[in-house]
Amino acid sequence: MDKIVDLLQKIKEGNIAMFDEFYQKTYRLFYTIAFGVLRRKDLTEEAIQEAYLAIYRNLDKINLENNVLSYMYTVIKNKAINILNKQYSAVDIEDEQVELMLGDGNLKKHQDCDILNDCRQVLSEQEYEILVLSLVKGYKRREIAEMLDSNINTITWRYQHALKKLQKSLKEDNYEH
Repeated sequence: MDKIVDLLQKIKEGNIAMFDEFYQKTYRLFYTIAFGVLRRKDLTEEAIQEAYLAIYRNLDKINLENNVLSYMYTVIKNKAINILNKQYSAVDIEDEQVELMLGDGNLKKHQDCDILNDCRQVLSEQEYEILVLSLVKGYKRREIAEMLDSNINTITWRYQHALKKLQKSLKEDNYEH
């Protein structure tokens, strides 16, 4: 860990050539974290690139006295989650489905097509992240607690709280199944 802090210090001081060594020392860690969220090599590589770019752009803001590993974990995790969210908010609809929806004289709100965006509007970022990791990606709450560096009881409480918020929101919108 001290080696990473030393490398970041040298990079902050202007020795940009040290970034290559920083990359070599941290790549496996970044890959493990991002792949744990994304489960796809191509998306994992994208998250890693975005994370290194973010770290480079924010070098002046990184406090090397604090836990640098925690900072790097948060950066890569957030980049991976952002990519995951983009993947699930993009809905592929066949031309026939579009024609059917547009041809429908009763153009009602098609909530099912964009359920994740609806959830995002109701839930906090943490609640949304936990639900996506649990319901969409299939992680157990214990695994989510490890990924988010949190207590399993906290994750379980937030998960249940998020479900209650969604249920209340659906009732308020007069959603009937």
